[in-house]
Amino acid sequence: MTMPRPLTLSDTTHPNKPAEALYDSLIGIDRHKEMLRDQLVLALDPARLDAWRKKHHPKGLPLLSRLRQRAPLILLSGEVGCGKSALASCIATPVAQLIDRQVQCFETPSDIRGGGLVGGISDRITAAFALVQRQLKKRAAGILIIDEADDLATSRAQMQAHHEDRAGLNVLIKQLDAFGRADSPLAVLLITNRADVIDAAVLRRAMLHLRFERPGDPERQAVFEALLDGVKSSPRQIKALVEKSRRDPPYSYSDLVQRVGEWALMAAWREGRPLAVEHFTRALDAIDPSPLLDAGAVR
Repeated sequence: MTMPRPLTLSDTTHPNKPAEALYDSLIGIDRHKEMLRDQLVLALDPARLDAWRKKHHPKGLPLLSRLRQRAPLILLSGEVGCGKSALASCIATPVAQLIDRQVQCFETPSDIRGGGLVGGISDRITAAFALVQRQLKKRAAGILIIDEADDLATSRAQMQAHHEDRAGLNVLIKQLDAFGRADSPLAVLLITNRADVIDAAVLRRAMLHLRFERPGDPERQAVFEALLDGVKSSPRQIKALVEKSRRDPPYSYSDLVQRVGEWALMAAWREGRPLAVEHFTRALDAIDPSPLLDAGAVR
């Protein structure tokens, strides 16, 4: 019988320069960046809310006490290529800068489910949470990132959910609740492309659910403005790119930045010419949007 490898978590300390550069490079999702940053600041530095409450509600605020009983859980869901995982991997740096405190960011491995042995999923979920608490440095805050969370948090109503899945889900919920009761600055980010299969008990515990969608006209304009930084262009030309990129299905952020942007750059290089708006126009003719997830996969 093959035994699963011992569980290890990747561990990065924030703030750091690469994460800061990645955070600054994420274009068109400013509202998501702001909401996630602020929610984590309040989760990891509750003294900020205490100061506000003492100033404006000196006699107490029962609503705040109730909200603090929730698990420190945030759910990021939506389309592939729209910035969920990238934002999760770098958000700890602006949070650390705001709370003036180191933040350790832990990420679970792709084999978090283990080898399918009885009790394996439950044991590895328990081990992941225990590792975070054990490895968290003194005077640091912590964030645990669980990508492809639908592997662990699939709804018990799903017909394919067997005993091991249900047992793992129950352990995940218990660990989230324990994080909420722990006297430690800890938060959990669950990332999924399929919010529709996440169990209702997990959804109820999320203090914030950020849904990521493919960019509309304003977001694509911001993307093209960033891609054309240092390139001679006019507002009229950028507007034309926005209109030309209005497709069905829509382009994702990664489609525009990586595929279209790279095509345009390589075309200019091959021609031995400066990068120009026309290269992006031709790139949009050459590059189709990536297909959407299956119908019903994302709310």
